[in-house]
Amino acid sequence: MKNKKIAILKEVKVTINEKIYFDKNLKIVETLTKEDWEIMEKIKNKEFEPRKVLNLKLKAEEAAKQSEIKELISYPMIKKNLAYNLPHQQDGALKILRDLDGRALLADEVGLGKTITAGMVLKECIVRGFVERALILTPPSLVNQWKEELSTKFELNFKEINKENEWENSKLVIASIDTVKGFNTKTNEFKHSRAHEIYWDIIIIDEAHKLKDKKTFRWKFVDKLQKKRLLLITATPFQNDLIEVYTLLSLLRRGHLGTISEFRRNFLVNGNERRPLNPKELKRKLSEVMIRRRRDETKGMHYMKRIPRIQSVDLSWDEKRAYEEVVDMLLMHYFDFNGNPINTTLAIHSVLPKITSSSKSSIEFLENLIANPKYHKTTQDIAKRIVEQLKRITQDTKIDKLIELVNEIDKKERGAKILLYTKHPATLRYISDILRKQKFKITEFRGGLTNDEKSKRIKEFMEKSQILVSTETGAEGLNFQFCNNLINYDLPWNPMAVEQRIGRLDRIGQKKDIFVYNLATKGTMEEHVVDLIINKMCCIGLVMGELPIILFNMGLDSNGKSGSSKFEEKIMNAFLDSKNNLSRFAREIGKVGNEINQGIKNYEQTKEYTSELLD
Repeated sequence: MKNKKIAILKEVKVTINEKIYFDKNLKIVETLTKEDWEIMEKIKNKEFEPRKVLNLKLKAEEAAKQSEIKELISYPMIKKNLAYNLPHQQDGALKILRDLDGRALLADEVGLGKTITAGMVLKECIVRGFVERALILTPPSLVNQWKEELSTKFELNFKEINKENEWENSKLVIASIDTVKGFNTKTNEFKHSRAHEIYWDIIIIDEAHKLKDKKTFRWKFVDKLQKKRLLLITATPFQNDLIEVYTLLSLLRRGHLGTISEFRRNFLVNGNERRPLNPKELKRKLSEVMIRRRRDETKGMHYMKRIPRIQSVDLSWDEKRAYEEVVDMLLMHYFDFNGNPINTTLAIHSVLPKITSSSKSSIEFLENLIANPKYHKTTQDIAKRIVEQLKRITQDTKIDKLIELVNEIDKKERGAKILLYTKHPATLRYISDILRKQKFKITEFRGGLTNDEKSKRIKEFMEKSQILVSTETGAEGLNFQFCNNLINYDLPWNPMAVEQRIGRLDRIGQKKDIFVYNLATKGTMEEHVVDLIINKMCCIGLVMGELPIILFNMGLDSNGKSGSSKFEEKIMNAFLDSKNNLSRFAREIGKVGNEINQGIKNYEQTKEYTSELLD
């Protein structure tokens, strides 16, 4: 048979410049495939495809060349929305689309703007007509941040999915991965199984290192999704062992690292899952599906220090008594119309911060309670008595401390810009009125403003006002790099919300160290919560974006049974267990602080491990 094939090849005619030659020195290549021999047989027998088919193939090849991605044609459309032009973000998006075919692991270090790079990939695909249906899965705490970034920077409006029946006719959607991975053990199906019926043009998954275990519903949910392109985003693709990255890449490109037994044999020292046998070869294989850049490799990335300052507020005797009576009412006499105790956990979360915020917000809450028929008469009578007490108090030690602090900042740098946050609209109005009387130029930023009104107030703060007083509405999507003073008049108990506030100043382009001032009333739970969140979490040298990863890794960023984040529930439960005994509460907060320290330590070890293997 071999001789017959040699004879066939020797009869093949080779045409060069319209002259006919016989190749007498033709060498036989032993690696020719069966298909190659079949082609040779067809040439010998002059079995050619019709010219129409040939023309179609030539046109298809030409079209493929024309659609080759050599630049981001969508970049001019979004350039005006981006505060800075960072080449590494465009380069990353181009490489994902051009070299990796839209299936990649984006593993840039924290702080390099992986969300922006992913948004560029998404925008380019939509503009070029590659993508009609897109799905983004993120940790629960980052859903709103992603929606805001996609809307303001890329002019893409994504619909958030919460309910199982919302997948119909959805093209650009975003969801919390914790929400959609729910599994019904009775029917043996995912509750959001409709997502699996859709063929997605692209899927983007943030903090993808949580997909490290094939046994979890999270991994199985993602694996079952039908997808043409998949972008996995994480700064730490390795956490505990190398099997995790094998599992992660199994979602991206099946078999890229061989079978699991081949992977163990080729890349693990005697099966040790933390010791790579052939790190250079492993890194080469990863580079075929992964993009990773370090901060020291990029231009235009500078990080300023966060300098925390806790301003203690000594309540007057009357203020302290009013606070204690509100707490006592919540713990002992908080009843509904029928006399049944109201869920104290929710009450602690929604009410106590208002009480420590200001007398105005306290009075507003208590008067609403008195006017609401759903509360029991006993509770309403106690509330009436406390309101009378509060109205008799003439001194407001917290607002006095604020005035003192603002004057101190202004004295240090005349006209220094200040971003001031409060959770409550009533407190916002109160603070603004007081500071205006002190001759400071104030801009208010709160919910209910139209986009035009928001733009006008941001411009007013930049050009005319010295202080922007804002509720949480101003904690997302706004950039104030020109300001380096932040005052938290009252603090959310969710560190992610605090991180959002600081993130308005801690942006690319910030040229000064950032001072984070925090008012905390002594002798209340507030002083312990402020110390935990500020000194032990948000201002300990972490880069912007690292705290969410730590909380996500610890399982503390999603919502608990009360609807608050699990971290907030920890704080509330600690307070309830202490029964308003501050010494006991301080000990419980100390335990939470130790958990956070361990979470940070684990994260730092993961960063080192990742760096050893990849950098």
